[in-house]
Amino acid sequence: MVKFRAHQLVVIVQLMCAFIISLFKKKGELWLITERGVDARDNGYWFFKYVKEHHPEINAKFIISKKSVDRDKLTLYNDDLVDFRSFRHYILLWRASHLISTHIQGYFPFAGLGLWLLQRCPFYGRKYHISLKHGITKDYISFLEYSNTHVDMLTAGAKPEYDFFISKYNYPENVVKLTGFCRFDQLGNYKTKKQILVMPTWREWLYIKSEFASSEFAKQYISLLTSPEIYKHLEDNDLQLVFYPHHELQKYMDIVQRHSFGERIVVATEDSHDVQTLLKESILLITDYSSVFFDFAYMRKPVIFFHFDYEKFRKNHYAEGWFDYSHSFGPVVKNQDELLAALLKYIDSDFDMEPQYSSYVEECFPFKDDHNTERVFNSIVKLKSSQD
Repeated sequence: MVKFRAHQLVVIVQLMCAFIISLFKKKGELWLITERGVDARDNGYWFFKYVKEHHPEINAKFIISKKSVDRDKLTLYNDDLVDFRSFRHYILLWRASHLISTHIQGYFPFAGLGLWLLQRCPFYGRKYHISLKHGITKDYISFLEYSNTHVDMLTAGAKPEYDFFISKYNYPENVVKLTGFCRFDQLGNYKTKKQILVMPTWREWLYIKSEFASSEFAKQYISLLTSPEIYKHLEDNDLQLVFYPHHELQKYMDIVQRHSFGERIVVATEDSHDVQTLLKESILLITDYSSVFFDFAYMRKPVIFFHFDYEKFRKNHYAEGWFDYSHSFGPVVKNQDELLAALLKYIDSDFDMEPQYSSYVEECFPFKDDHNTERVFNSIVKLKSSQD
């Protein structure tokens, strides 16, 4: 903690120096876009790409680490890349007219800095803070309250989510925009493989490696991946199963990889696989509470919810929000036997999504086109005129 606080202090000093230098730089509109500063595979990447291709008149820059595995995807825009946590990054923070990210305040070098600047720095200046969102928010997460984020615009990917941000998180109606997500525009063009994707989310209580190794989470998923019965059904139906856990759990992959899996089981990492590609090419998703199931359902493909620890998750992770799993996109199972039964049912039906689940897809997503990014862009452009 002492080392982290010392690093924060150094960054603040650098920011103050950057502010002085920024006073001598050319002024003008500048859109600073990012995700978390270390990647380019989500709404931020697709929005930046759209702006560069369709609106070259906009001075847009993308913040990304030199070490990011996604950096090569942006070589066409090398002149507009800004190294994350570089001195140039800090200068542009002062100069930017629009700060745009998938994660709340992802354009800042560390969490909490933005709120400090907004509340305590009189010369921070007027900027537009825009959240493109990383995923559809279905649970109640207290730090997303409007009083904490202070964003000028936040995109919603689903109609119930839009309503939730206004009613529960207390966002003004003119701040939340029901646009759909930028990455949704890429979900209409895909070719599936005979591939099942297993993609669980993280757990608040699994931050220590030794605790992860002995956790119920690890036991459940390792049991699933090493199940002879499941493997037999994969072989009999010429299927492959890909295990791709949440970003926060990727650091524990060596524990999972200690076990022996057949050639039909793939343990995927962020460095070796792109999550959007996996979602597009898979024919079935097995997840727990990860909001990626919205992307999968958006493509009208079936989902199985594996809820072996629902009560503990609600108690120790995120509180329940607007989403009701019993009325959603697929069956809820509580153990491996139920999971296998649901899997076999989808194999027998050639992985068709049942009518009751596909009808809920229609309820959630008001847009069935590939103009989500265009709607996001137009909403940002209108910000200035609406607040003048």
